[in-house]
Amino acid sequence: MDTGFLRVLLDPGRFFEARMQEKPSLKIPALIAVVMGLIGAVSVIPMTDITMAMLPAEMQGLGVLMTIISAAFAFVGGFLAWVIYGFVFYLVSMIFKGQGDLERTMEFTGYGLLPQVFGGIIGTYFSFQLLSGLNIPPMTNPEQMVEFSENLVTILSTDPLAQIAGIVSIFFVIWSANIWVFGMKYARNLSTRDAVLTVGIPVGLYILYRLITLAGWL
Repeated sequence: MDTGFLRVLLDPGRFFEARMQEKPSLKIPALIAVVMGLIGAVSVIPMTDITMAMLPAEMQGLGVLMTIISAAFAFVGGFLAWVIYGFVFYLVSMIFKGQGDLERTMEFTGYGLLPQVFGGIIGTYFSFQLLSGLNIPPMTNPEQMVEFSENLVTILSTDPLAQIAGIVSIFFVIWSANIWVFGMKYARNLSTRDAVLTVGIPVGLYILYRLITLAGWL
């Protein structure tokens, strides 16, 4: 792995401090977002395979279209995550009188997504393990499809492997949050306390939502 990437992961403070001496560049952060999108597109394959198996032969063409659409949405999701996180951090940091342009904020936010690339790979592995062994019975009417879909939701919400996958994904979000704290400190010229709050408020709410979902309270 490039030593720059290692520094982002292990010593983000020094990395962002050094980056502040150079002009903002979105090339590498955009590449990270592309990789996230590609991983997301691959991760939907097991679920789309199940969808294809549920459809009768005369509707297989629709299943192919659904697969393409799902993969496209997942790919775009990598960019959306980057943009949403960046704008949210920029807006929240305004409360703390943050100074610094949006481009720098987006750059450092993109670097902070790097741990989630690893999280996405692990999550995709779990997804394949969880869904590839499912026995899909033949279905001839919509009622059977609805019943199977409901059973599938139950399996995904109670299977220990799915719970582990959810916890692992939260770990990588926390890792990203640690990087973002340093990124916002430099990109928006914040104190450490204000940088922690800038990142911690939105990320904390997201993690709370994920924990509630994993616990089955929603």
